[in-house]
Formats: sequence, C-alpha cells, structure tokens
Amino acid sequence: MRLLAIVTLGLLLHAAAAPAQNVLTQHNDVARTGANLQETELTPAKVRSGFGSLFSLSVDGQIYAQPLVVNQVEIPGKGVHNVVYVATMKNNVYAFDADHPNDDCPLWKRNLGKPVPYKLIPLNWGSLVGQYNIKPFMGITSTPVIDPDGGKMWLTAKVYVADDDIRYYLYTLDIRTGELLATSPPIQPEVDKAKLEARNVLQRPGLLRANGMVYLAFGSEFDGGLYHGWLVAFDEQTLEQKYVFCSTPGDLLGEGGIWQAGNGPAADADGNLYVMTGNGAYDPDKNRYGSSFLKLSPQLKVLDWFTPSDYLKENLEDLDLGSAGPLLIPGSDQIVGGGKEGIFYLLDRKNMGHLQPGHSVAPALQQFRVANHFSLSFLSLFIPVFGYHHIHGSPVYWNSAAKGPMVYVWPEESPLKAFHYGPVQHFDPKAALVGPKAPKGMPGGFLSISANGNHDGLLWASSPLKEDAFVKIVKGKLQVYDAETLELLWSTEKNEPDEDYNFSKYCPPTVANGKVYLATFSDRLNVYGIVPTPAPLPAWVTSGQPAGKRHAHGRPKL
Repeated sequence: MRLLAIVTLGLLLHAAAAPAQNVLTQHNDVARTGANLQETELTPAKVRSGFGSLFSLSVDGQIYAQPLVVNQVEIPGKGVHNVVYVATMKNNVYAFDADHPNDDCPLWKRNLGKPVPYKLIPLNWGSLVGQYNIKPFMGITSTPVIDPDGGKMWLTAKVYVADDDIRYYLYTLDIRTGELLATSPPIQPEVDKAKLEARNVLQRPGLLRANGMVYLAFGSEFDGGLYHGWLVAFDEQTLEQKYVFCSTPGDLLGEGGIWQAGNGPAADADGNLYVMTGNGAYDPDKNRYGSSFLKLSPQLKVLDWFTPSDYLKENLEDLDLGSAGPLLIPGSDQIVGGGKEGIFYLLDRKNMGHLQPGHSVAPALQQFRVANHFSLSFLSLFIPVFGYHHIHGSPVYWNSAAKGPMVYVWPEESPLKAFHYGPVQHFDPKAALVGPKAPKGMPGGFLSISANGNHDGLLWASSPLKEDAFVKIVKGKLQVYDAETLELLWSTEKNEPDEDYNFSKYCPPTVANGKVYLATFSDRLNVYGIVPTPAPLPAWVTSGQPAGKRHAHGRPKL
C-alpha cells in the first residue's frame, strides 16, 4: 500500500506540473497536423530515462474513435477533473479522469442505442468468403468533436433499430454530465436520386466543427451495397440538416466514398473544407468527383478540385486516392495527401488544377512516391494492385528548430519517412529521415506529434505488432521516435514485451498533459507517460536491523 501511495502521489504531482492541453478533434486541429505543440513534460531525454505504462481504463468494446482530452472540467458532485473521453463500437461514451491510475470507474457513461451486428452489413467480396472488415459490432467509428467553452460534444452512432432498420444519428452531449442534449432525425439525405442508406455506408472520418456547423463524411462499409460519398452539414445548435454534398450523384455504380482511414475533413481559415474521395466516376459536368481532392465552400459547393490523370486506372485497380486524409500545411496555401498508389500530391489550394493532363507534374505542384512500389507477391505480376503499398495513416507536420518544416508518413510495408518542406514551399522528394519498415500487410503506422513549440519533438506511432490487420484483429505496438532523427526511443515491443493488446486500426495516439492515450481493440484505453520513481525507503526499512536498533536511529517504536 505504501508503494502504491507513492506512485499515485507521483502521478498526481506530474499531472499538476504539466501545462494544460486539450485535444478536441481528430488529429488535433482542423488543418489535421496531428501535432500538440504545448507539450513540455514529454521530451526525448525524459522518454529515454523513464517512460512506460501507467494504467488502463476498461470499456465495453473496441475503440475506433481517437480519444479526446479536456482539462479542468467540473463534474457535478465529483469536482474538477482533467477528462479523457472514449467512444466504443457498442455505442457507449465514457468520461474518465485522465490522470488517476486507480479510478477505473467512469465519471459518467452514456449509451446511444444498440450497435449493429457485423453480419448485417451488405454482402461484399469479403463477406462472401467469410472476411469482415469490422466485427463484431458497428457503432461509433468516427472521432467526435468538442467545444470546451460551451461544454458540448458532437458525435455520430450507427444504431440497430429493428431487423431492416439501421440508422445514423448525430448527437450532442454535455461533457460535464453525459446528458443527451439533442438528437438529429435519422441522417438520410438525397441528391439527384442518390440517397444515403445507413446500412451501406460508414461514417468513418472524424467530425469537423466549423462555420457554426458540424460536418459528417461518409464512405462505404467494405464496398458493400450501393453507396456514394457524402458530406452533410448540421447546425451545431439545433442539429438541423443544412447542406449536403454527394460525390457521385445519379451514377448507377455510386462509389466515391469519403473515408480517409478515419482522418477528418480539413478546413482553412475561411471555413472552406478539403476532402479526398475514393474510387468512383469522374465527370464534373454532372457533379461527379471520384478519385479526387476536393475544396468545398462552407455550404458544400465545389470550389476547386484535383484529379490525377490515371483516375481510371485507380478505379479499375481499387487504388483509392482517398485511403488517407489531407493535411493543410501551416503557413502556406498548400495541401498534401496521398492514397493507395503510395504517391504524395502537393497542391496549391488557390488553384488545385482540376484534371491532371498526362503524367507531367503540372498542375500538381509536386508528386513523388513515398511508399514502396513493388511487393514480392506473385499476384503482382498479373494484378497490378498487388504491386502497390498504400498510405492509410495521414501525414503529420512539425517545424523543427534544427531541421525546419517536416512532414512524416508511414505507409504499409514501407519505411517510416520524414520529408523536408521548403524553403520555396516544395518538398525535397528524397526523404530527409528514414526509420524502420512497417509490419507486413495493412495498414502501416498512425502518427501523432508532440513538441514544445519547435523543440523536443516526439513522433508517436501506433501500428500492428507483426501481422496484417486488413480483416484480422491483431496485436499492436506503440512506438516513440525522436522527431529530429527518427531514433527509436521506446516501444512496447522493446521495453514492455509483456504488454499485450489488440491494435486499433486507423487510430493515432492522443498526446496531452504528459500522457499518451492509446485506443485498443482489447476493451480498454491504455495510458502511458513518465513513470514516477518511488521515493527511497528510509534506512531503517532496508537495514535489516531489529526494531530496537531502528529506534536507536530515530525511528519511533512500532
């Protein structure tokens, strides 16, 4: 008990000393940089000397949504807490004290309806052979968004109502109590004979809050049934549906999903939105924008776009451009992103270029390969899709004092890489830093950055331990690298080999207030940080002397 009290006190003192940082949206901000630049407790030196597991928090299901953190939340009857919010695939939302290792009971918990059993998804090529991308339930798959000043959280859930009735809803919760403040009507917009069918779509990208709206993006559920890509805007106060965009209206095959491996739509200072679509028809005269970067107004009107010249090839070979999300590069008018072909595209947000002519670099400012190209699969000789390694983990950005602006990415079956950006707002296509290769198969590594401004940068990565996570639930590992060198500083595989948890696909680590919050598919949230060193025990405890002798050295009689 004495040792437990010492460790608990150490954690509390750590929490009190750390600066307050909130993580309110997927990948930290609406530019989707993935960076927390106010972190002073976690530094390369401290991680080298004393980082590790602190505690875990039990939940009732798989965690697909990135955990969010809000500091100094007053919980009625329970005082003020730093709170970590966790949503599960069983449609439960939890609020936990973010700092206490012994408080495994949530501050509050809210259920949003029955989740959908995985075998109710539409038939697709995977389910026909017994493979399911998600199992055993579909519920809350996207990262919520929080307004700390208004004390509100917005999130969506896929709800099983009856045998043939599956619906999506948008909810508003009170972050202090979990009270359900508002629920939208069932989300089922229509555009030019295209209708959002909840059974066929997955609301995978993180939510975006901008322009007094909450924006939701939809792709397919493992390519099953007829689906389209959707963006839907709701008034954040009333949850009234205000604007709708469909990526492939009127097309018999549909497609054009917006899934981005969970990365949320990005937004610029003017409130314009940016997304990347998957395989689908391209015909701007009919408002069809498959396999494209899109810039949309706050009212979801297409303002500009970029479509690679080989979009037909991408469609035929299932090479979704939108298998990861876009990053708006800070301090510039540029956007970067890439998909299953493993190619980065750098674009000017003021003139994105529309359909790319031929294979020249124009109108893209740059395009270059960041992922390994050829696999050793025999199938790659006959089916070209097996010759590519995909980008699923969206890129992250950090401006290092020593190295300058850097963008980091970790495609599947490829090395972790950092690319230098600038000084003329272009990339050096030769990687400035190269790290280890991702495990075999999908989906590569999912990244976050923590730093104290442009110093003490750490790159955090969640990935499978060894196996392919395409349709299997596999073991995971957490790693941390010095962001200026890509030196591996710590990993569960190396430093805590007995750490056993299932990898949460497409979910980056959340870093705040000296701690790292890692979603898992093991019905728990893992929490890591600087492990407090217990105070040394008094000499009378360790001397082995009899009680009388201890009293002679000043220890009171027992």
